Amino acid sequence: MKIATIAAVVALFAAGTASASPVNLITNGNFETVAPGYTFDSGFKVVNSGSSAITGWTVGASSVDLIRNAYNAIDGYSIDLLGTPGPGFLSQNFNVVAGQTYSLTFDMARNSGGPAGQGVSVNFGGVVGDFYSTAAASNTLYSNTLSFTAATTGLATLSFASAAKAGTPFDNYSGAVIDNVSVMAAVPEPETYAMLLAGLGLMGFLRRRKAAK
Repeated sequence: MKIATIAAVVALFAAGTASASPVNLITNGNFETVAPGYTFDSGFKVVNSGSSAITGWTVGASSVDLIRNAYNAIDGYSIDLLGTPGPGFLSQNFNVVAGQTYSLTFDMARNSGGPAGQGVSVNFGGVVGDFYSTAAASNTLYSNTLSFTAATTGLATLSFASAAKAGTPFDNYSGAVIDNVSVMAAVPEPETYAMLLAGLGLMGFLRRRKAAK
């Protein structure tokens, strides 16, 4: 393939990538899609281990609580990870491509009935991070991030497990609240494409110079 053709392809790909909207690789990251028997206007419902009530997610350990308009729910339905009773665990698999970097973001608060220091332990494609509520006010919202680069193409796992900060009493019913979970593939910056095009242009110049000789 000629240098000019390669450059044109790269330019078109860069333009298409820049204009495309990022896609959340997590299904039902805002927890708004639930089984009919689990819909309600306010309060909570226990979702036990093994239940498929929360579309896209697998509930593990003991249970999680689906909450809405109560207990410091963040936006519509949220998840009180500790459940009734705890511990709670929530996971989902998503597709990855080798060499691609992925970023996780999620919002976290804490159930108004639980103590500060309740939190979550996150495993994101093998990268582990612990996040805790530290403010006295339960309505403080924390936006958290993690990233990892996939080693192989296939499925990776995102999981949330209830956790308590060292020295914090572990409340058995009211824990960290999570919502708005999103996983995005990192998009190269425009400068990356500019450098690639510059390199291709230099290769073309050297080739023409060599041919002239």
